[in-house]
Amino acid sequence: MIPSMVDDLLQCRNVVVRAPNALGDLIMATPAFARLAAHYTPEHVSLICLPAGVSLLQGNDWFRELIAYDRAGSHRGFGGGRRFVKEIRARSFDLGIILPNSFGSAWQMMRAGVKNRVGYFKEGRGWLLHAGRPREHDAQGRFVPKYTGQYFMDLLDVIGLPRTPLVPRLPVSENERSGAAEFLARQGLNRGPLVILAPGAAFGPSKLWPPERFAQVADALASQGAAVLVSYGPGEEDTLNALQAAARAPLVTTQGMSLGVLKAVYAQAALVISNDTGPRHLAVALGRPVLTLMGPNDPRYSALPQVERGEVIRVEVDCAPYTQPCQLKECPIDHRCMKGIEVTRVLEAARRWLS
Repeated sequence: MIPSMVDDLLQCRNVVVRAPNALGDLIMATPAFARLAAHYTPEHVSLICLPAGVSLLQGNDWFRELIAYDRAGSHRGFGGGRRFVKEIRARSFDLGIILPNSFGSAWQMMRAGVKNRVGYFKEGRGWLLHAGRPREHDAQGRFVPKYTGQYFMDLLDVIGLPRTPLVPRLPVSENERSGAAEFLARQGLNRGPLVILAPGAAFGPSKLWPPERFAQVADALASQGAAVLVSYGPGEEDTLNALQAAARAPLVTTQGMSLGVLKAVYAQAALVISNDTGPRHLAVALGRPVLTLMGPNDPRYSALPQVERGEVIRVEVDCAPYTQPCQLKECPIDHRCMKGIEVTRVLEAARRWLS
């Protein structure tokens, strides 16, 4: 990019960021949010995210406003999309940072009249962007995986922003902490080290460790004095029911809990045991140790060894004709990468961290 354009982008005073949709990606984007706020100052930066993201980021010190893109509700369909574009156009943004790779996110920013648009050149959307960068590929033309938060930070290098630490974090208010304390006391979960189990995964069933094995871990840790809580989200009810059916006694769950209180509950955890999904990143951003049960996905997308406390538990498998990591949402054979993770291995790691 020519220096004069870099200077122009650095001088913008009305900036909007399009956040990634997935919970884990949103949390991994928080260092990029902090970097933008450090240069432009929070009173000049707005964030577009899904309603769940608004709940998760309430109380932040990065943005003047969180703009909910409710694509399942008020902004649903063609008419809802047009209304949302009009809402954004009315704000007259002069710079848009587009973190998702999708064509639709860049198209939306263009229709909303955002003056300068920055994003990755992907999905044939280069003509919708004023500045950006291509994704990195190896000699064979394959995308080179990297930590998702670093991927977002690399995009900000295009603008020439000063570097800031790559450390995810989340705001937790006093009201959220009070709500968490009340919940834990009411459920009797304040009588031992709090262990949170997160058996779901929005990505797809290939990421799921068998729920009956989560149940065995819950039973064993509870028998040793741990206070066990099962954390789950919308669409994960079947997994929760299978876990409850396999457990020796009913387990307390996060049913009906707001995301704000959920954050504060995670902040009290002695240990989180999770598939490679959003709750893992909640734990990282709140400084809690986490055991991540990983199968089909490439660890490089989510590894932050300088910051993350805990362990990634993974087994190397031969799943020919497929290759590990396959990145498939559903396993086409026998799910051996997740079934190969033994309960004893998880319990040994849990006891190390709890001690």
